[in-house]
Formats: sequence, C-alpha cells, structure tokens
Amino acid sequence: MEETARGETMRKFIYIVLATGLVASIVGSPGVATAAKETKIVTDPSGDSNGINDQGTGDGSFGDFTQAGVGNVSDLSEVRISNDAKNLYITFQAQGVPPASEGLGYRLRFNPTATPGTQCLLFEAFWPGGGNNLEEAHAHIWDQCNGADPIEVKIVGPMLTVPRKASKLLGKGAVLKAPQAQSFVWSGTYPTGVAGPYLDTTKVGKDYKLVD
Repeated sequence: MEETARGETMRKFIYIVLATGLVASIVGSPGVATAAKETKIVTDPSGDSNGINDQGTGDGSFGDFTQAGVGNVSDLSEVRISNDAKNLYITFQAQGVPPASEGLGYRLRFNPTATPGTQCLLFEAFWPGGGNNLEEAHAHIWDQCNGADPIEVKIVGPMLTVPRKASKLLGKGAVLKAPQAQSFVWSGTYPTGVAGPYLDTTKVGKDYKLVD
C-alpha cells in the first residue's frame, strides 16, 4: 500500500512537471504573439461636443469649448491603441457608449499630408441611428495616400481590430504620426453616407510607434 501511494505521488509530480514545461514552452515560443499594453494617444476635455471645435477641418486648435455640449455619446475623451504582429487595436472612449438616437461616427486619422486638414490614414466607425440605413456598427481603414479603397474591419463595442496587412503604413517599424480624432453625425446609405456636422474635434495627440 505504501509502495502504491509513493508511486501515485511520483506520477502526479511528473505530470505537473511536464505540464509546467509545456506551458513555459508555449509562452516562450517565438510564434506566439501577445498584444502590447494600450497606449493613450489622444485626450480631450469633457463637455466640448458642440459642433464648434473646427467643424472637422483642423486640429482642434480653435479651442475646446466646454459649454452647451450636444450629447455625451459624441463627446470624445480619449483614444487608446495597441498592436501585435498581426493587428492594430483602436479603442475610442467617449462620455457615453454608442449607438445613439442619431446616426453617429468616430474617426481617428494619422500622418498629415501637405494639404492642411488632410491625413493619409483614416480609421472610421459608424453606428446605426436616425438618418442612416445601418442595422449594426461598421468600421473601416482607409489609406488615402496609396490609392486604396476603404477596407472593412472588425468592430466590437468601441474597439476596432485592424489587420496590419491592410496598409503598408502599418508595416514593421511604422510610426503613426500626429493622431487626431473626431465625432460626427453620420447619415445616408453605408458606405457612401455623409459625415457632418462634426460634433467634437480633438487636439493632435502623441505619435505611436508600432511594436513588432
């Protein structure tokens, strides 16, 4: 009996050692990627969703007016971003959670061009509401500097999952420059609807270097 108990204990010990080694080898394997910690790249004050801040044409330098906000869902407060080897993850944070009664859109844009108010990369999300034909949220990436059409991406809540292969601007060592976010009323038929009026426009945030 004593011999049997010792044998059983030894077998359990071996199983634990093998299992621990397997987990360690999986975690340490070169092919296993984990998303980096989220980085806050854009911040914006509360209560300034009122259609005054640049109307979507600038970088938010025309003040952050905090009076007479038109709604908490359109009131952007921050944008966070992270990435792994395959995807970029973008999370919009507002004072409320979409959707709203009126059709709504969020936009994050990077890499300014020589033309004031225009950027190469657009990440856009659209929610159903009065004035549009959506039945669920949609999102896309649009690389305007490389002649590409918008590519639809996954959206869950306020987070977009963007495959890095969707644009060469998301390649190894890429830096996403001068991020700036907007919220706007979105109406019409997806994907060719109308963005406007613009309700909240943030100041330019911090550059983000992709983790490879």
